[in-house]
Amino acid sequence: MAFEYAGNMYGAAPFVMEKVQIAANCYQGQLLRLDVNAGGVVEPMAAGAAGPDTTSYIVGICSAIRTSPTYDGTFQGDLGTYDTTQATQVANDPRGPCLADVTIIRPGDKIKAPVCFTTIGTAPTVITTTGTSGTGLTFVGNALAVTSISQYSTAYCRTGANRGQYRKITTGATGTQTVLVAFTYDIAIGDTFVVVNLTLPGSTLHFEVDTQFQAVVGNWATEYYRGQTLELNLEEAGKEFIVFTVNPAHLAYTV
Repeated sequence: MAFEYAGNMYGAAPFVMEKVQIAANCYQGQLLRLDVNAGGVVEPMAAGAAGPDTTSYIVGICSAIRTSPTYDGTFQGDLGTYDTTQATQVANDPRGPCLADVTIIRPGDKIKAPVCFTTIGTAPTVITTTGTSGTGLTFVGNALAVTSISQYSTAYCRTGANRGQYRKITTGATGTQTVLVAFTYDIAIGDTFVVVNLTLPGSTLHFEVDTQFQAVVGNWATEYYRGQTLELNLEEAGKEFIVFTVNPAHLAYTV
């Protein structure tokens, strides 16, 4: 699974822009940005360059490669090769530069994306608690692989008395994780949690793309794009996902 169009908040039908010239190698399922300085039009998203990013503008999701697609096992989708010379274009089927179909992302369009650590296929780390909490307000574990961010991180209890519960982390840290709304039951040694730097549904979201531009990372630090979380699911290892909208400031097409 990579980036997917997941509907529109206002009931609008998806809009697919067909046969768009690519400006770099693109894979089906990638989030694409506008590149006005390249020979083509769209290319894979860049990692955020600031908090929030002000340089990349999201066009949409690469939904199909029209020109000489070749399947790639790493990206688990078709590859479109950026062609600039006459010789490579004549060899294409159909002849000419590589074209892709792009599902445009507009304000209110919903995106579903895998949640990973650094790159797609690497699931968020499971934290096994090494202490107890009789208040349900803190926990600490032996595998804290992410520095949580105050108000922009979420803890999910995967095993233990609080299994299935999500809480906003109110004090970000590399060690003890703190919440303001207590977990309903005491936290015991051996309970497991997942912590990601993504927010609960209804909250402002800060998100970053992975190294393959096919997922949202759960361990961003300081650079990000903005949006709104609609659904966050951390229940099953390797199948974590988020559904979200993108702030119009990051979109290439806003009307």
